[in-house]
Amino acid sequence: MSATTLREEPVVRRHYPVFLDLRSRRCVVIGGGSISEQKTAGLLEAGATVIVVSETLTNWQEELVTAGRIEARRRRYQSGDLAGAFLAIVAPGDPEVTRDVWIEAEERGIPLNSVDDILHSSFFAPAIHRQGELTVAISTAGRAPALAVRLRDRIAAVIGPEYAELLGMLAEVREQIATRVPDFEARRRLWYRIVDSDALALARDGDLAGARRRIGQLIEHASLTELGLPLAPEGEGTGVRVASEGQGSGVRPGLVYLVGAGPGDPGLITAKGLGILRSAEVLVYDRLVHPALLDEAPAAADRVFVGKLPGHGPRQQDAINRLLIAEARCHRVVVRLKGGDPFVFGRGAEECEALYQAGVPFEVIPGVTAAVSVPAAAGIPVTHRRLASAFAVVAGHEREGDSELDWEALARMPALVVLMGLRSLSRVTSRLMAAGAGGETPAAVIASGTLEHQRTVAGTLATIVALTERSGLEPPATLVVGEVVRVRELLGGVHEPAELEREPFTAGAGA
Repeated sequence: MSATTLREEPVVRRHYPVFLDLRSRRCVVIGGGSISEQKTAGLLEAGATVIVVSETLTNWQEELVTAGRIEARRRRYQSGDLAGAFLAIVAPGDPEVTRDVWIEAEERGIPLNSVDDILHSSFFAPAIHRQGELTVAISTAGRAPALAVRLRDRIAAVIGPEYAELLGMLAEVREQIATRVPDFEARRRLWYRIVDSDALALARDGDLAGARRRIGQLIEHASLTELGLPLAPEGEGTGVRVASEGQGSGVRPGLVYLVGAGPGDPGLITAKGLGILRSAEVLVYDRLVHPALLDEAPAAADRVFVGKLPGHGPRQQDAINRLLIAEARCHRVVVRLKGGDPFVFGRGAEECEALYQAGVPFEVIPGVTAAVSVPAAAGIPVTHRRLASAFAVVAGHEREGDSELDWEALARMPALVVLMGLRSLSRVTSRLMAAGAGGETPAAVIASGTLEHQRTVAGTLATIVALTERSGLEPPATLVVGEVVRVRELLGGVHEPAELEREPFTAGAGA
């Protein structure tokens, strides 16, 4: 096919993405206007030698000419203007000019981008997001540049300056890694382990020294495991210290993150928690963690399920503690992913105590607790200026023996939230009424809160047990007691068929 023949557009376009080094290379921009100015700026940023062929220039381009930063040919395009060019760009304008430039570019073998003209382009300029030397480029094969720009903007909101910091650190150790780990496969594994580590999270938090230490630990560990080389003494080399007394010799233990996964909906994990999750080398999770969050961990991360069985709490918790300690002492980043918030009936404090006693460093990443988010998802606020200026949160199950809770005080609370309370629903409601709470007090049970299959049953303390049994709700479920339950009607909460009919909400009710 000759260059003058109009090309047929293929059904599916596949392009080979590359990043060109344009430093001191001759690049030609043909045409004027804002697009010409935009392309000129991009080429200059890449270090190109730019020639603009156009009868008119923008004010900024005129300034560049005066400053000697670009060359201008103040006329229409002529055959031969691409001589010696490395690549060329045509701004939208005269279709005949675009066709003639295409013919010359094809004859000379020069890559050409004709803006907004797919058929006369041999390459497409992507939407670009830069952080230092890190460049992310998005292309839609010329079909929808606006979509590429919007995707670029979304990526820019995720890839912040911490990525440039990490890239700079990796550049600093590249030669060191090549020297210490000469085997290609071992070196490749090390690179991925560094990139997937918590070094990025440390950089995001502004702890650049901590990020460098973490990278240094991983390099030293690779030297130890792959080559058997001795560790650098503390304060030398990468700064990796020898383990403290009682931990044996070797590199510093890894790190355990206790991360709150939120109440159920995977979108309710915090941004920091998600970033830490994506750095996990070992993921230890319980049964309340949404499966979608497991996919956020690196593919190479070990995934360990430790969901507790009823009646096996203390013994199973000891096993979890030992697991966290053992994995951290293997110099790994361990993410303990817990439903809700680690410190709200999640036994996170017990795990922290065990880690502290073992000399294993740890960090707690708070999560969105079900105590407030599950009622909110059902349209129930746990506080209300007229109805509840305080609320209490208790667990539906307690340790064996007599209850340690002050049920008379709980019965007087304007709003009460009982987590994990489905199996003990009858006992809880009976104790509240025996302690003075009226049987007509509004109550609601929310099952699978914040998830697509969330179900809510509303009634009173006297009727909620029967209504819940009739509805067939299954754990996990949350009980809410108090006049705030009535607000759900005002906020348009979803009513299940089994719900109790009630009088319409009035602003003064229960005040």
